[in-house]
Amino acid sequence: MIRLDVFSDLICPWCYVGGRRLDKAVGIVKERTDDEFRIRHHAFELNPAMPLSGMDRREYRSGKFGSWERSRQLDAGTVLAGRDDGIVFDYEAIARTPNTRAGHRLIALAEREAQQGWAMADRLLAAYFSEGQDVGDTAVLARIGRETGLGDDVATGLTDPALESAVQEDLKLAEYLGLRGVPVVITGDKAISGAVGVDALVEVLERQVTEAPSGATCENGVCSL
Repeated sequence: MIRLDVFSDLICPWCYVGGRRLDKAVGIVKERTDDEFRIRHHAFELNPAMPLSGMDRREYRSGKFGSWERSRQLDAGTVLAGRDDGIVFDYEAIARTPNTRAGHRLIALAEREAQQGWAMADRLLAAYFSEGQDVGDTAVLARIGRETGLGDDVATGLTDPALESAVQEDLKLAEYLGLRGVPVVITGDKAISGAVGVDALVEVLERQVTEAPSGATCENGVCSL
């Protein structure tokens, strides 16, 4: 089994695009090689100082990029990039830029309870970018958790200190690795930065399958039997 460690944040449009491309690439390589992959999401915060309640998106983006027009130009680029991957970005529906810490805790909960952290990350990216939901709102997160099978008491689960510790460990790991942006995919001894194309991902993954010893498990950049 080949493990892929992916660092991403829930307000990163290229993480949404890159994740879908990675899923496609993994599907192609699995069909060709019959090898299995395990994708593990790791938390990253693009805006660690964001207020817990988030900010008005227009206000935040205008300040960050110098103008609302510049922000809209950048948004348009991701809209075009996502089309071939079946992603519909609806920026007009997004009212706020959220603090993503609680969302990362929900991903950690999904990983702990059902090994579905990667699927939850994609669900939250879709909720934010395609549906305009506030993924910093714990009520929204609790509803999404219930809808995805995590039970009726997700809101209480999100307050579990162990989940916050898991997120903190990811953030420390990202700092240790010197990551300054996302998405980043780590497989074996290779790090892939950015939402690269499916063909390029397939090439890297097929090489990883070939180089990994038979029966090996690859984790955190190390392959072992």
